[in-house]
Amino acid sequence: MFRRPGFAIPLSAFCGASWMLPMPWVGPLLSLAFVGLVLAQKKALRRYLVALAYYGAGSVGLLRGVAVFFGPHAPFWEGAFLWLESSALLAAGWSLADRPWRAIAVLLFDALVPPLSFFDWLSPLASAGVLFPGFGWVGLILTLVWAIGVWYLLWPLEDRDQAWTAALLFGAVMIANAWPMLYPAQPPAGWRGVDLHVGPATTNILANQERHAAILRETMARSRNAKVLLLPETLETDWAGNAWAIQQVVPRGQTWLVGMSVPRRPGLLTDSIIALQHNKPQKILFNSAFPVPVSMWHPWSRGTGYVDSQNVGYEASWWEPARKIDGIQTWASICYDQLLPWVWMEALIQHPQVILLTNNEWWARGTGIPTVQRNTAWAWGRLLGVPEIDGENQ
Repeated sequence: MFRRPGFAIPLSAFCGASWMLPMPWVGPLLSLAFVGLVLAQKKALRRYLVALAYYGAGSVGLLRGVAVFFGPHAPFWEGAFLWLESSALLAAGWSLADRPWRAIAVLLFDALVPPLSFFDWLSPLASAGVLFPGFGWVGLILTLVWAIGVWYLLWPLEDRDQAWTAALLFGAVMIANAWPMLYPAQPPAGWRGVDLHVGPATTNILANQERHAAILRETMARSRNAKVLLLPETLETDWAGNAWAIQQVVPRGQTWLVGMSVPRRPGLLTDSIIALQHNKPQKILFNSAFPVPVSMWHPWSRGTGYVDSQNVGYEASWWEPARKIDGIQTWASICYDQLLPWVWMEALIQHPQVILLTNNEWWARGTGIPTVQRNTAWAWGRLLGVPEIDGENQ
């Protein structure tokens, strides 16, 4: 039954679409079933089509999201091209996965080797956070070992006794990890994220002034008894006036971590998190390891200034170091970085105590993209076994 394309392709599409469900463990868990469906196919074309269904269904939000992000002038084909091209490329390697060890090779290749690693969303590697929470690098390795053992038991899906053995192994791991699901890690006292609903900056000066006032108003309303507040990504551009105006309202003893676009040189910004404290110099703490390709990161097209009309781009920092904030080892994952396994592996190396998640996703409402991103970050944060603090703008 699992070898029949008429059954395997729709089921694989369901596995991909499950990343958009509000239950964060479902997508990572069913991604393992997707790999099993690929392994069940005897022909390369069938394996490719099963994988294409998975990635296509899970990333279908790009169709609408790209149109909103680039504006009403953007043709429909741009979103369709990015959606189909990314899905087709991610599915390509799975056509070779006719043995469990080759499936592991495809997983690692997609996660670590450019250009596929630049958009390796929906990666089954995130399932490590469901299976072995708090184990870090060891949990990732155990997941690969466990998964290859289960897939060998199932492959080629002909022996029912082997299937029962695989099911028992799976059930044992899930039961052992029920406790962390019910009782997740808690953030430090006084640390909290601020969700805003102020949309994007505009070219209208008066509208931007009102937007700036709303940012300050909504943040101040949530700042009581806080030590560290995380605000969403790219709220403002880090001109001197913008940062100064926010800094003036920061209460004494608090640190506001504000997502800003920081001018570096003509045509180039960084997607950063800036620490603002009362009467202290601002400090750039984090820069996005890899801003959204094409729309933000496009080194093949250099701009001349610092505004959209001048074709401004964003710089990739590639490595995201952990920083001490209020004595706590802190690591940040900025927007698109949250989808990429190689960026999360940087966190695994550094063993942070807290993870900051900052997003600016006004353009993605109703697409499922924010949920996929949130579920991916949940799984990796759970693998690290540390609390996550989220600041999002819609």
